[in-house]
Amino acid sequence: MVTLRSRSAPTTTTTSGPIRGTTSSHGRIALFRGIPYAAPPVGDLRWRPPQPVEAWTTTRACTKFGPAAHQRAAGFEHFFDALVLGLGLGAARRKALGTAIKLAPNKQSEDCLTLNVRAPRHASGLPVMVWIHGGDHTDGSSSEPMYQSDVLPERGCVLVTINYRLGMFGFLAHPELSAESPDGVSGNYGLLDQIAALEWVRENVEAFGGDPGNVTIFGESAGGEAVLNLMTAPAARGLFHRAIAQSPSDSGRWLHLNAPMLDFAPAVDTGMQFAQLATGDPAGSIDALRAMDASELSTLYTENPHLGRSFYPAVDGVVLPTTPMTAFSRGAQAPVPLMIGYNADEGSLFGDVMHPAGAEFEAPIDGSRISPVELRATFERSYPTPEHVDRLFAAYPGLETSDPRACEVHCCDHMFGVHVDHASRCHAAQGHPVYRYHFRALPASAKQTLGAFHAAEVLYVFDTKFPLVPAAPDSHLLARDMGDRWFAFAATGVPDSPGRVAWPAYDPTPQSNDGDGPRRMIFDRPESDVQDCPAESGLDLMRERIAWLDEQSLAATHGLTAAAQ
Repeated sequence: MVTLRSRSAPTTTTTSGPIRGTTSSHGRIALFRGIPYAAPPVGDLRWRPPQPVEAWTTTRACTKFGPAAHQRAAGFEHFFDALVLGLGLGAARRKALGTAIKLAPNKQSEDCLTLNVRAPRHASGLPVMVWIHGGDHTDGSSSEPMYQSDVLPERGCVLVTINYRLGMFGFLAHPELSAESPDGVSGNYGLLDQIAALEWVRENVEAFGGDPGNVTIFGESAGGEAVLNLMTAPAARGLFHRAIAQSPSDSGRWLHLNAPMLDFAPAVDTGMQFAQLATGDPAGSIDALRAMDASELSTLYTENPHLGRSFYPAVDGVVLPTTPMTAFSRGAQAPVPLMIGYNADEGSLFGDVMHPAGAEFEAPIDGSRISPVELRATFERSYPTPEHVDRLFAAYPGLETSDPRACEVHCCDHMFGVHVDHASRCHAAQGHPVYRYHFRALPASAKQTLGAFHAAEVLYVFDTKFPLVPAAPDSHLLARDMGDRWFAFAATGVPDSPGRVAWPAYDPTPQSNDGDGPRRMIFDRPESDVQDCPAESGLDLMRERIAWLDEQSLAATHGLTAAAQ
């Protein structure tokens, strides 16, 4: 348990050694930053599974965040420019916010495997919530301002936020790396970092007042996809007991280690291309890559986006046996209670920069428009038959000519909605509790154009806000509602609390003779409520696509598993 005397810093002892933190919320919360959970993955440990951290005996100050992992920052300026403009702020606020975002400090390093803990003082046996940040598995960190809040631990939980390796440092695959592995696979080091962090939680969270038998993982965007990956990964089984996936997705979905899928080359092939480019040697040796400076490799990574498309979690038959969608289809995912949902306007921030057919396909680097003929050909590679493409274009009018609004709506469903829909249906049909939501709260300004944009719900879960952006007068009510429900789910497995509208478990089958269908929570201002899930022909069609891709993925997975054996 955390020791906290008046007028003194909180201290506790981990399996690696004693640590000292600081406090927040007027001393009610003990806060430990930058706790190492694995050895720095540098030098010979670059592109290896995380290794145990070297123990220490003197008390270690854990009062500052550890460095973020190296960031790709692809499309950073476009994303934040669109955000600042779309919030509907006046010119002065737009300029000030844009400057603040771009000048925010962001120390980056390979030595990034740290985590942070917020815990009520003098507590024990509390539920544990482990947050996995988003950023497309290429960017982000646990130190981002929107996560710096005590509202969840103030309710009575231990909150853990983690860093993990990203992009090329986290997910590069290579034949030599596969040869080093006893399992014959490579890549997925960032996913192994997340598993190592959960192992650290199992071994240490009791020292902070947490219950290692009641751990909830939650994350947004790539963090939400990480939640589904962890539900798929055998090595993570038993390390958590509930899961919350907020807008789960990343750009590398359907990527495989040794087999092509859609427009993805095998991850090992792309890794070899990167090694050859970096070393200038056809052999592209890993020893030569490990000898290179991290900043040089990072620059090369950001300057070659066509290679960066393959540095994501990949199906390897071992760490990630299948895609999460295939796991849910086959009932191979962790049988834990699941809360899952997405936002109404996920595509508003990047629908115009992504390929209209989805992130599985590479958009023109110069931003040029794709011809209707070429676009249809791409969709026909992505769907089972031309008739499916006809139905898709009927469900999203204007998509066939890359109409911007049609691309936004399609992006929302293709990147996020269908994952939520498919996982919800499969998990519930297999008898596991599912609580599904749809977030619809708009920014406060009447001039806003973003709608319920990607990641907007995070600000309500943590009850934080963008600097210089006025909040709606009733935003605190929705933040309180969502915070209560996230905490209640972590504590009990049911996202209900006194005085709140009851949130029924999702059931994909009709409930009565009058045809009542599955229901979900609608989070909105001024109040939230439970509503029926509407019929959505686009999502129905996309689930057919998933079933078709499942078969291809399983065939590829069986081939690479046999090769590894």
